[in-house]
Amino acid sequence: MPKNEWFAIEHAMKHERCSVSEVRLRLANVRATAIKRGTYCQASELGDFAMTADQKKELVTKTWLALGRGDIEAAFANMDHNVSWLVPGNMTTSGVKKGKDEILKFMSGVGAVFPEGMKIEIRRTYCDGDTVIVELTNRGKVSNGKQYENEYCFVFELENGKVRRIREYVDTQKFADTVTN
Repeated sequence: MPKNEWFAIEHAMKHERCSVSEVRLRLANVRATAIKRGTYCQASELGDFAMTADQKKELVTKTWLALGRGDIEAAFANMDHNVSWLVPGNMTTSGVKKGKDEILKFMSGVGAVFPEGMKIEIRRTYCDGDTVIVELTNRGKVSNGKQYENEYCFVFELENGKVRRIREYVDTQKFADTVTN
């Protein structure tokens, strides 16, 4: 958010004696304008914090690529402590993983299935507000010797510049046929 907009809000509180609800309404209008411009900015607890849509896409891309190469520390640096990851379906990997510990356990299982790692091809990224959508292809050799290739769509929700929620969409039948059979 441009500093002049923050100054306008600060000015309203100090000099125009606006109530907190009036300032919140002004801030909501500023956010709506930022969304229309293709940027969305918010105030974090630490002060002025702003990310453009491109910065949000870059954060998510770097986070995913770090996970893919097994650099959990780098990936976790970009995730909120209360991050959650939803894998829909009825596979053994399905369900909600809550917090970094559960995600670490989940990723360890993925590492066992793909001992040589996975090759990630990010095809498209989209950003709308604090939501980044990533379309990608994961490829790799499964521990059973089969070659795996599947299309994924991930929805990442950001809060205060960190990944807060992940939703994963994939052809679960293709995954099951390749990994478990």
